Amino acid sequence: MRHPQYLLDFSLALINRTGAYIICHDILREMPEFFPEVRYWRLLRKEMPTGLVRRIAGRMMLHEMMLLRDRAILSWPDGQNAPKRRRVILDPLYVLRSHLDVEDIVLCHDIGPVSHPELFGGRTLYQEAYEKIRRVGPGMVFVSDATQQAFRERYGKQFRFLQTVAQYVRPGVLTGSTEPVPGVEPPFLLTVGALETRKNHFRVLDAYEQSGLHTRGISYVFCGSRHHGAEAILHKASRIPGVTALGYVPEPQLRWLYQNGCGFVLPSLLEGFGLPPIEAAQSGLVPIISKGGAQEEAIGGAAVMVDPYSVESIRDAMLRVVDMPQGERQVLLRRAAHRGSVLSYDRFIAGWRRVLLRNSGFDNTDGWAASDPEETSLLPELSQT
Repeated sequence: MRHPQYLLDFSLALINRTGAYIICHDILREMPEFFPEVRYWRLLRKEMPTGLVRRIAGRMMLHEMMLLRDRAILSWPDGQNAPKRRRVILDPLYVLRSHLDVEDIVLCHDIGPVSHPELFGGRTLYQEAYEKIRRVGPGMVFVSDATQQAFRERYGKQFRFLQTVAQYVRPGVLTGSTEPVPGVEPPFLLTVGALETRKNHFRVLDAYEQSGLHTRGISYVFCGSRHHGAEAILHKASRIPGVTALGYVPEPQLRWLYQNGCGFVLPSLLEGFGLPPIEAAQSGLVPIISKGGAQEEAIGGAAVMVDPYSVESIRDAMLRVVDMPQGERQVLLRRAAHRGSVLSYDRFIAGWRRVLLRNSGFDNTDGWAASDPEETSLLPELSQT
């Protein structure tokens, strides 16, 4: 079977190792036939930069972006057959220094940096990147319908296409060896998410302190890589009895945490999708999440939902999860397990394969024309489960 050929911009990999990096890495790993060349900033290479090369290239890339921004000079290289090859850019930020055409594809994880800049340290380069996207109107792929809706409300519909390919439950998180985390003993409530303002750690810490769970022998553990606001989060956590901050943990330890926790807490202020609560539920942890938006969409309501701006709401949810009757717990976990089966890895890869084929006119078998500015989801059944 012939495949369309794209230049894949994976500059994200130079500075990011979060969930966005993981899904982009899987797109490249599973469909290399679509991407004969991969761009990491100004580096065109098959192998992903690692170690010191990655760190130096990442710093230089960010410095260049801050200096040149969207100026039409010294654009990043398009590689061989550049006039004929379309681009897939795996994060909106990197359109700034790239050529961008209407037949290209941009992956949008969320529009938080432009809709809620206060959660990302103020004004960022994303404002200019999204403005360039709006002017050009390329094909857009989103990780959730909530993110697609927020994008349409802000930037309209005049794009080559608007398409959701929902994220997936990562198989490797649920299966494999486990490794106990030193210093952590069950029972504990668990949060898995980057240490940053938008994950709402401050209110969660206040809620745990008010809950009195520490006096009942139930601790609170959170882990994740450091981002905007991490120092203040860690300082606050160090002052509350029963709280353990772990930073980033390897997957064997993450599996152990999922398997030994007594509940999961992540009432984010903003999410593009919201995968950790679904992963936690597959391991038997009832999750606490924010009502409305991408988190509720992702898990389909199979969780205890709270007002993320209310410490009291989060506190009461913690107590409810800890004391939840087994029957109620099993109902929520069965619904979450079904959600996890729908959000499969195979479905995610198949969805991206269809987008890549259709964008190049290789596959229009079910009536979706690549030139139509439609907004649609590849997972319509998500709203029905």
